Amino acid sequence: MQRSMRLGRGFTLLELLLAVGLAALVLVVSYSFFSFVEKSGRAAVENGELQSLVSPLFYLFLRDFESINTSYGSPKVLKDVDGNLKWIEFFTENCYYFKGICRVRYWIYKSEGHSWLVRSEFRLNSTGRGIDFPLTSRVSGLSVFKLSGGSWVEGIGGRLIKVVLRLKGGRELPLVFKIRS
Repeated sequence: MQRSMRLGRGFTLLELLLAVGLAALVLVVSYSFFSFVEKSGRAAVENGELQSLVSPLFYLFLRDFESINTSYGSPKVLKDVDGNLKWIEFFTENCYYFKGICRVRYWIYKSEGHSWLVRSEFRLNSTGRGIDFPLTSRVSGLSVFKLSGGSWVEGIGGRLIKVVLRLKGGRELPLVFKIRS
């Protein structure tokens, strides 16, 4: 008889507090784990998207910048009235549309809230319109730096060029190239 009375008593306040505390601890640990997994997954997706952008762009920039031919003129940077980079232009042996040496211009095309990184290719002595090739819509701006006195300063020239692509979402992608000629 005493045994059946003991089963019907219920839980003490201490036992209830202990059970609620353990349940809260399990929930906090579970939330932390799933939050970590979600953040890791999101970072992996962003890195995958960035890598899918970097490889083709880097290869194109690498071929263009490392084959700059300064015998036809120095690389040039043009800025707008606000001081923003308008375009980078140079002569290269890496021509897709024309044979030999051509003039290449990288610039940002902006229209209706969208922007495109564009590569334009011109014949060597052409003053007319070139062939425009949109590269990506993930780039919202670009900057060019040269190495001067051990630090990077805006401009172009010298043996090393650093091109910084400003990606949509606020991230930046710095690419450094060595000019051979």
